Amino acid sequence: MSPTFPALAFHRDVGRYAEEDLEKLTHFVDSEDFSTCTAWELKHGQRLGMVVVGPDLQGWKVVGVTDLGVVGSFWGRVLRFLVQQSTHLVDQQIESIGPMTLEQVKDRVAASILANPDDWRDDEAIAGEAGPPREEQDLLDEMVAAVRAAASLPQIIDALHAE
Repeated sequence: MSPTFPALAFHRDVGRYAEEDLEKLTHFVDSEDFSTCTAWELKHGQRLGMVVVGPDLQGWKVVGVTDLGVVGSFWGRVLRFLVQQSTHLVDQQIESIGPMTLEQVKDRVAASILANPDDWRDDEAIAGEAGPPREEQDLLDEMVAAVRAAASLPQIIDALHAE
């Protein structure tokens, strides 16, 4: 068995300026998206311990990651190597952690949004480039409200990336 897609993923903050116990949020469109990651993610072990939840609300935890090598066209790989952003194909060992309720997912997403405002900041709206300037906290609160109003996991993903 494996996760179904699209899927939300909760992972730890990693890297030089990582904050311990801070949970970040990302999503995967499909299995191909899930099976690739950047060299940076591999170096810092971002995927280890990641919790992935699909539209069926089944939870999965990544317990191992094996690098299967760099992927992409020759020139794409050369360019990505030069900017140190190589994309790698990975094999991930996952284990089921059981189903989650939609409310549990919403709570975890809302907590991640509020704990990581820089990840969700809309600088154009705050600066007033498309209308009157907006307060950052108001924008975050609106995003959390949209997540809470979602009736399914795909709707949560849509709420996170609404324009």
